[in-house]
Amino acid sequence: MNSIAFFKHPDARILFAKIDYALKDGVHIQNRPHQAHLFRFIEKNEESLKAFYEEFYGVYLTREGETVEKYYYIAFDHNSRGNIPLEHRYFFPNEYVIVAFMVYKIIYIDGYVDLSSVSKLQKIIRHDYEDLKPDLYRTLAKAKKDKTTKVHDENIDKIVSDALKEFAKIGWIILDNDTFDPLPAFTRITKMYSEYINNLEDWLGKDEIS
Repeated sequence: MNSIAFFKHPDARILFAKIDYALKDGVHIQNRPHQAHLFRFIEKNEESLKAFYEEFYGVYLTREGETVEKYYYIAFDHNSRGNIPLEHRYFFPNEYVIVAFMVYKIIYIDGYVDLSSVSKLQKIIRHDYEDLKPDLYRTLAKAKKDKTTKVHDENIDKIVSDALKEFAKIGWIILDNDTFDPLPAFTRITKMYSEYINNLEDWLGKDEIS
């Protein structure tokens, strides 16, 4: 496959730079209104784009999901971050990973499928999971490298809010003030950390999420 064949696409001059920066910055691109033009370009040129990123950067343009749930992102080798400059390598803070576990559990496991309010999500975490709170707060404190006493009801809302802003940046959710909407790419958290999510009660309180 010609690794630069996508340059022949009539929209390449307009769209490729946007796609390239987004993918290198950890953004997941999917067929939703705000990304549809980028998604269609990738879908049309998928094979040559895959060859391009593997040949020139040593990373992998990856597709997950099917039909309306399809999305694209850059994946790395286990032992290498490829040739992408450090400033364009996205590293997910551990405390945000833990929030993602909770959001996934609340919506997809515990059945709050219509949940779309940030403030309601914060309230649910603070009030509906009393059995998990001690380990959850302790784990968040360790992840943030704060003293355990610093993570409590008064600042858990900020941790959740900050995490959701990061999820929006990488295309896991759409965030609009107090409203959020999980996108197909959010379910990637299960591919990355299924062992933790499926045994959340056991894993909370561990020293580190790796």
